[in-house]
Amino acid sequence: MSPNTDLNRATRAPSPSRRREAVRSILTWSLIIGAGIFLTHILAPEIQVLRRSMTVIAWPQVVLAAIVAIPMYVIKGCYHLSLLDRIGPSRGSWRKDLPIYLQAQIVRYLPGKIWGIVYQSQRMSGTHQSTAVLIANLWQMATTNALAAGLVISLLLALRYSYAWALLLIPVVIAVEWLHRHPAMETWMLKQLARFLPRLAPLASSGPLPPMPWKGTAMLCSEWIFYFLAFACMLHDLVDWHSLFLLATWYGGASLLALAAFVVPAGIAVREAIFVAAPQVTQADAATLAITAALARLAFLGSEISAALLASALNLGKRHERQ
Repeated sequence: MSPNTDLNRATRAPSPSRRREAVRSILTWSLIIGAGIFLTHILAPEIQVLRRSMTVIAWPQVVLAAIVAIPMYVIKGCYHLSLLDRIGPSRGSWRKDLPIYLQAQIVRYLPGKIWGIVYQSQRMSGTHQSTAVLIANLWQMATTNALAAGLVISLLLALRYSYAWALLLIPVVIAVEWLHRHPAMETWMLKQLARFLPRLAPLASSGPLPPMPWKGTAMLCSEWIFYFLAFACMLHDLVDWHSLFLLATWYGGASLLALAAFVVPAGIAVREAIFVAAPQVTQADAATLAITAALARLAFLGSEISAALLASALNLGKRHERQ
């Protein structure tokens, strides 16, 4: 066998990274298509109800919901930059870094959520290490979802059974605040990650992370205020207040469960399928759930894009003023 034959075979053989990318792509589209088929099956018997529901949509309310939700994404960005300042050796400019973070949240809608982190790492390479960006994203996801899980469970129990269950929010918020004030768990998790990702070793060996002040927990909690306000604007006069909070809470729960489909960009279709699949949670029909899920996706996506555009425009405006 000639050397040229071996070379040709080596050239034709797909690399492991390409195989992983192909498997990820197949899994992503399988989940999206499967969720779409499931939604079609669930909604087919209620197509007339779905059509009637679409005629009563107040689009100005949807636009208002998108505007009201903008501060939620800005607060998410501020929380993320606070984490970066704690983790990394240097502090960046929030005026410059906030637009980059918000733009990265739009990039994550591309297949493979890692592209959002890659984009952010490249744009912030002058002030923040890529490993610090990765850790900040992971820790934000952990703390945000921990609070979200406690909030969703307590509110669902309160709205379905007894309002006394809402008191569960108190220990949940206290636990999140404890994590912020005692970052030993954060430091330990960083060391464990460094065992599997050697590039994180310099961060893991730099000593314990400083505690985050109370504003960290305050920012996480205030995100939910604008979240519920957006639902209040979107569903005003369409459902009663009890159903409104129940729908908003369960949509948050569906978003959490959709995280299991991590290969799907922003949980597209999977989140909606989970939301519609459990009408017994909200006592609403499938058509109402489908309309709510579609409007929420549209409003929050519009809000994310608007937040990124506004932050970028303000940054450019201030840059021109200085020049």
